[in-house]
Amino acid sequence: MLPVLLIVLAGPAPSSARPLVQPAPSGSDWGATAVSLRTQPGSRFVYICPAGGSRGQLWGTDVYTDDSSVCTAAVHKGVITIADGGTVTIEHLPGQESYAGSTKNGVTSGNWAAYSGSFSIVGADAGGGAAGVKMGGGSWTATATTYRGKNGERYRYLCPGGGKPGTVYGTNTYTDDSSVCTAAVHVGLFTPADGGLATIEIRPGEASYASFTANGVTTRSYGSWVGSFVFAGAPAIPGSGGPSSPGTAAPATATTTGAVTVNGTPFTSGTVPYNATVDVTKGTLELKTDTGSLKVNGEGAAPAAFKLVRGLDNKKPIVELVLAKGDFSACPKRKTKSGRLAAAGKAPVRALWGNGKGSFRTKGRYAAATVRGTNWLVEDTCDGTLTKVKRGVVQVTDLVKKKQVTIRAGQSYLAKP
Repeated sequence: MLPVLLIVLAGPAPSSARPLVQPAPSGSDWGATAVSLRTQPGSRFVYICPAGGSRGQLWGTDVYTDDSSVCTAAVHKGVITIADGGTVTIEHLPGQESYAGSTKNGVTSGNWAAYSGSFSIVGADAGGGAAGVKMGGGSWTATATTYRGKNGERYRYLCPGGGKPGTVYGTNTYTDDSSVCTAAVHVGLFTPADGGLATIEIRPGEASYASFTANGVTTRSYGSWVGSFVFAGAPAIPGSGGPSSPGTAAPATATTTGAVTVNGTPFTSGTVPYNATVDVTKGTLELKTDTGSLKVNGEGAAPAAFKLVRGLDNKKPIVELVLAKGDFSACPKRKTKSGRLAAAGKAPVRALWGNGKGSFRTKGRYAAATVRGTNWLVEDTCDGTLTKVKRGVVQVTDLVKKKQVTIRAGQSYLAKP
């Protein structure tokens, strides 16, 4: 196994408390190669590989031609994945007489004859370096538009020292086309001179974004936009009047009965990281979080899986269970009076029962149910999202009609597409 190398390397701590300057990576996208480093054989260099990248051309196995995609070589080597990205350290090597291709970890590299320069992978930090966090980017021009719609997911960005601030829209919550590094300066995480690391959480679009001046950055105001991000764990900027982010809370803990998986791996007890996918179709999970305790299980044979994320409700932290899995392609079709095709069918495609106390929300395709302490069901069918209350009171947000409905014990509500 390759060693994991830290992004920031330093010698003895300086006498002052001044932050270390964040070094710039040698590359920050999947098209980056090592050709420009050919005059420095034996030296090591760091590359940032953002999550969800596109594989590039590759020649060799273990030792690669220096015009190969470094990030793709890291996937071939098995130290990072395309889905999560990561930070990769290479060592530049002299040219080789030949390079043998191979297929490894879903990537096929080509054969090549003699070439002038090479590199090998000598270290890597998969994803964003923390559980449930992916790599987002490595430059001051990087935005979050690539991850639009992946609400609740977290991404880490590396912002090199000496960076040039870019354009930012919003305050505390930013449009996803804003410069992430510049927004990090705005909330006070670091300065442009020093740079640093910042973790964002993807959010839905907002109706408006406010301008504010803080930490030497003046952001712009904007109207409605399709995607946003906040900084995980960052308090609201003093004087801005905005809400804090959900915070960097300790992972949830859980015990189980029956067969339960977390991210596809059998789970019995321990911590459950946020942004993990949990499947309780054949079991029960008893969850404890900083917002309360909750017991969840399925409904018959229908898939009962969810993604565990953190959010805000009236500026206070809430734990959200977003329904996952389920095959909607199996929904029968019928024609409406207008002649358009519409889904029909009451059989559950996926469902989840919850029973607990605290601040929780379960979210289906067309509705979200917010609770403080109750026993309730959220079920996605071909007809819509059904919320049923067995005990207590649930506030249902109809995501289609954009309205809220209060339902009590013995009642139900169907949000239709």
